[in-house]
Amino acid sequence: MSPLSASASQLSFSSPVSRSSRSPSGNIRLPGLLGQSSVVASPVESVRSIASFFTKLRSPPRHSEFYLQDELSVFLVDGVLFRVHRFFLQRESDVFRTMFVCPPTQDGPEGLTDDKPIVLPEVTVAEFEALLKFLYDGGISPSPFSTADEWIRLLSIATRYAMERIRARALHELECLPPLDPIQKIALARKHDVREWLLPSYVALCLRREPLNVLEAVELGLETMVLIAIGRETVRDPGTLRDFEDLRQPLGYEEFMTAIVANIFGDGEFSGA
Repeated sequence: MSPLSASASQLSFSSPVSRSSRSPSGNIRLPGLLGQSSVVASPVESVRSIASFFTKLRSPPRHSEFYLQDELSVFLVDGVLFRVHRFFLQRESDVFRTMFVCPPTQDGPEGLTDDKPIVLPEVTVAEFEALLKFLYDGGISPSPFSTADEWIRLLSIATRYAMERIRARALHELECLPPLDPIQKIALARKHDVREWLLPSYVALCLRREPLNVLEAVELGLETMVLIAIGRETVRDPGTLRDFEDLRQPLGYEEFMTAIVANIFGDGEFSGA
């Protein structure tokens, strides 16, 4: 055998390079993933590792309801700045929802800085405070307010910005509190379009012993004052009382007189016609 053949034979069967390239396990060495310097894995494990790596790179899906993209907005209310979350306001009101999607003016969007706040006209600081207290604390406290004045402020701003759920809650709470004065209920009913309060308040004024005083007459206005005066005379008229006794109404006295007063005022004011 020639020296060259002997060298080739030794290289083929005893070279370290040849032995290292014949790994009995079939494992291969791959570049490191996720910060590791290197990994040793079978081909199947390597494919799984790479697939897992790229899966982690994809963003997980966003929840359809509870992935909130909320922002803070600055509002100017009667000379005072507020910075609050948009989420609660646009959840309760189409007015605020529309406000937030309006295109910005030439000077840029409003509500992002103190220099360019969103102005809420004809809203008092106390009303906006009542709204925010209800939105932020209403879920914690069963009744965030303890006085009629606070619920009236909430009713006012909820009506102005078409917050029907909050408006209904304010009306319910005002009914549960000690009764408001009929004059006050009439004024609130007219201001905030609570027509169901009008007739019971008119009846209370017609049935009470004391006549209207000057301040009450001014508050009600001339037309209502005259109709109240007619109602007071009618419910005390002997003929009306005789009709009630003769007909032997299944209704009680107050229900009978409510029908009399409703006829005097007409149904238009109570139905919105």
